[in-house]
Amino acid sequence: MIRRLAAASLATLILASCTPETAGTAAATDPAVDVAGAAAAPAAPEGFELSTTLKSDNYEAAAEIDPAILAFDPALAWRLWAHARAELDALAASADEGREMADEDAAETGSMSWFRGYTLDITHKATGVFDDVISVSDFVGTYTGGAHPNYFLGGGVYRQGEEGGLALSTFIADPAAFNELVIKALVEEKIEHGFEPSETASIESSLREILVPSAEIPEVYAGRFVLEPSTETGKAGGISVMFSPYDIGSYAEGSYYATIAAADLAPILTEAWSGRFGGLPVVEEDEPVSEE
Repeated sequence: MIRRLAAASLATLILASCTPETAGTAAATDPAVDVAGAAAAPAAPEGFELSTTLKSDNYEAAAEIDPAILAFDPALAWRLWAHARAELDALAASADEGREMADEDAAETGSMSWFRGYTLDITHKATGVFDDVISVSDFVGTYTGGAHPNYFLGGGVYRQGEEGGLALSTFIADPAAFNELVIKALVEEKIEHGFEPSETASIESSLREILVPSAEIPEVYAGRFVLEPSTETGKAGGISVMFSPYDIGSYAEGSYYATIAAADLAPILTEAWSGRFGGLPVVEEDEPVSEE
């Protein structure tokens, strides 16, 4: 049966556009510098904090922004925080409503309340700064009373002072060849996850069916890739793609994080980026463990 990549995950919904109305535009990187005639840098949103926690008997929700993102581009950090804070507030309101409904049901039936506390954890972490761009990985973990918690992985690359993430085509000139490299890497990851080598052909076939652009998701890797630092100072060592539970396998399989090294990318890089990749990728992989 042909499967298609699921429509935008929670992480993608929260992070992909990254342009809330409350956010400012580009910010000065050094507020101490007085540039005559320059527009004033936008003020941080009210309540902005690199680490934010909301907690009550009904929920525990937290968001964390890497200080490296704030140092590179304050406006980007503020946009990420604004999205995250909105999701924290929504989770809190939903949890309060769920608790109220559960208490009403318990009072009417005389049974135990079915409510279980909600949780939400959002983390944005810089994987590396490459001159005028920063690569940011995104993690969203959530539990709202279902059979098990779930988590979503994402990522993007942002140019300093610009809103919205850069498209994969900024770096890759041949998307079909890139897709082949990803499929090969994911097959290897699947084997490492416990699939038998004899299943290679069927795994590859399934991935080819899933990783096909569709009307709902024309850009398969949008919001799902980051640049990795390199053993060569100042260069990108590779591109990592990530998939959340259920994206390309069952929940029990967990997430997938596959890295394509600079050497393999070299033939298909755009002219603007062909000299900016090199060396070996240095991957600091924080792979969540699914909880039953």
